[in-house]
Amino acid sequence: MKFLKTFLISLFFLSLFSCGSDDDICVGGEATPRMKIKFKTQATGKMKTMDSLFIAVDYGNGPVAVFGSVVKTDSVIIPLRVDDTPFTKMYVGTFRKAVNSEIKINYTTETEYVSPACGIKKIYQNVNSILEVPNAVLGVEQNQNEIINESKTHLYLLF
Repeated sequence: MKFLKTFLISLFFLSLFSCGSDDDICVGGEATPRMKIKFKTQATGKMKTMDSLFIAVDYGNGPVAVFGSVVKTDSVIIPLRVDDTPFTKMYVGTFRKAVNSEIKINYTTETEYVSPACGIKKIYQNVNSILEVPNAVLGVEQNQNEIINESKTHLYLLF
């Protein structure tokens, strides 16, 4: 009886301490980085806080709303395409019904292995943005030409 009790307690502690490792989940920001966008006033070049902003992105099946806010915001983070297409089209407006400025974001991608749990991530290089249809957005200003993480501002939209 004493042997069975010791065996069961040992089995319990063994199962308790052998539950997974740190590599089982992907929580440290190792995923594919998104594009960080901030806003400026075109006339002065000063930072701007938007009162309302609506953004849709075309991921291959037509525009999908990814951001919509009628509260003040000074930056947004937008995911880009992760397939083999060398560009992402983004539609920006200041009203829900008028998402009409079109921006084409061109890039080349490179894949990087992260871990068994996270898999691979895309890194965007040679990033440049072209304002194809100006309306609410009057211009674009590229700040970074590669997207490795989300800590730096990659693009400024000029209003």
